[in-house]
Amino acid sequence: MKLIEGSTAVLSDAKLYLQKISATEYSTQIPMVFNTSIGSHTRHFIEFYQCLIAQAKSETINYSLRQRDLSIETEPLVALNAINEIINNLENLDLEALIVLHTSKEEAVAIKSTIGRELHYNIEHCIHHLALIKVSLNMVCPDMELPDHFGFAPSTIQHRKLEIQQ
Repeated sequence: MKLIEGSTAVLSDAKLYLQKISATEYSTQIPMVFNTSIGSHTRHFIEFYQCLIAQAKSETINYSLRQRDLSIETEPLVALNAINEIINNLENLDLEALIVLHTSKEEAVAIKSTIGRELHYNIEHCIHHLALIKVSLNMVCPDMELPDHFGFAPSTIQHRKLEIQQ
């Protein structure tokens, strides 16, 4: 799977629930999921993508510098618009560009990486949060239908297909 298409696919999965969920359901804190909300998980992965896109040309990525925009966490339409903007900007990324990843605001820990590697990380990070969101949606919106692949890594989906064929 190509990185731009992979990112578009996982972000499009998020659009599925954002188009259906109410603001109340979206921002409800769920005790079984560490008192987080669907919105908080959505905001988190959106802001990682936003950091990557905003900082890509600076040759330094620091996910700790994300904006933490609470409107993304409480308003599904704001999150949906942010995802559409991310998808529209993915093609502008130079996946081969070398960057330095800083791991926090305070420490001088730096790791060499590429935009492509960081985009791959964002895909996996998003899938992880979509899995938590799927659990949360089952509690808050039990009748919401999602595709079978929602919240699963492509390698897991492929593995399950192979198991079925055997």
